[in-house]
Amino acid sequence: MNPRTLVLLAAAVFAAGCASFEKKPPPDDMGAAPPEEEIEEPGPGSSPDGVQPDNTPPDAPPAEPAAPPDPVPAEPVKPPDPVPAGPVKPPDPPRQELPGSWTFTSAAGPGSAPVRHVDMEFGADGGWCGSMLVEVEGKRRFQALEGTWALADGKVTVTFADGRTRSWAVSWDGGTLVLRDGEAELRLSRQSR
Repeated sequence: MNPRTLVLLAAAVFAAGCASFEKKPPPDDMGAAPPEEEIEEPGPGSSPDGVQPDNTPPDAPPAEPAAPPDPVPAEPVKPPDPVPAGPVKPPDPPRQELPGSWTFTSAAGPGSAPVRHVDMEFGADGGWCGSMLVEVEGKRRFQALEGTWALADGKVTVTFADGRTRSWAVSWDGGTLVLRDGEAELRLSRQSR
């Protein structure tokens, strides 16, 4: 090759290379996702090189692509437990005072076998009322309870409407009122009304 032709060819290649370094404005779709390329997959009855077998018409539409598999559901992430701002105050203890409404939780000891249910109301004014369901010889009956009550020296004494009196030692098991008379024990829980 002629040296002069070689120089001209080198100059042309150099000039073409420099043109690619010219300052050009950026394209308008800067930051947009690149266009997706469509890849044609061979349809049923066609070979991987795109040649249709003799029994498939060349104008047949391509087969629908298979649906993607269902995504596997992710387990929800448990947020961290909140950190308390200061010392945690324990819950208030249950009220350990007699006035209020009480309902039966259990009875034990002599005379407790027939007792099925007890509801009591100790009024702040010293009045007392309630009802007791007992079962004797297979027959159930209610007994109405009423009278007055007084608390002294850790014992509650009730006076029935007919003048009889009965005293129970008062103790507490958390929020449960425990009434004891010798070996007999009645446990009551507070009712909210």
